[in-house]
Amino acid sequence: MIDRPIRRKDRQLPREEALDLLKQGVYGVLSVTGDEGWPYGVPMHYVFLEGELYLHCAKEGHMLESIARDDRVCFTVVPRHQLVPDHITALYESVMVFGTAALVEEADERQKVLEALVDRLAQVSPEIKTQYIRSKGARTGLVRIRPARITAKASRAFLPVTKRM
Repeated sequence: MIDRPIRRKDRQLPREEALDLLKQGVYGVLSVTGDEGWPYGVPMHYVFLEGELYLHCAKEGHMLESIARDDRVCFTVVPRHQLVPDHITALYESVMVFGTAALVEEADERQKVLEALVDRLAQVSPEIKTQYIRSKGARTGLVRIRPARITAKASRAFLPVTKRM
C-alpha cells in the first residue's frame, strides 16, 4: 500500500513542494491502527524538523499504545482548503506522510524538538519559552515520525460550471 500510486496524477505535487507544504503547516491528523485493528485518527499539532515530523502528546494513552503495537502510521496535513460552492468544487493542497513512529527519549533531541514546537506554535519571549519547557517539558510526550513515503496533491484551479436549460 505504501507504494500505491496517486490516482489523480494530474494533481500530484513534486516532492520539494510537498516538503514546503509540511514546513508551512502546523496541524494534521495522525492515523494509527488502534484497538482490535480499528483505525484511530488523532488531530495534532506538529513541527517538521530536519526531514522528520514531531508531535507532542500525553505520555500515555490509546495513541501511544497503538504505536507500541504497530509503529506504522500515516500523518495527513491539509494546509489549504477552500470550498467554491458556485462551481461545485474545492481548492486544496494536501500532504500524506507514511512512516514509522517512535517516542523521543534522548534528552538533546527532546530539548531541540520542544524548542522548535514552542517557536512554531507560540509567539513568546525566549525567557517564557525556557520557563514553559522547564515546567512542562518533562510531562510532555514527543513522537517522531520517520517518513518512508511523502505524497502531496493539489487542486488549485477549477472549470466553471455551465448552466443547462
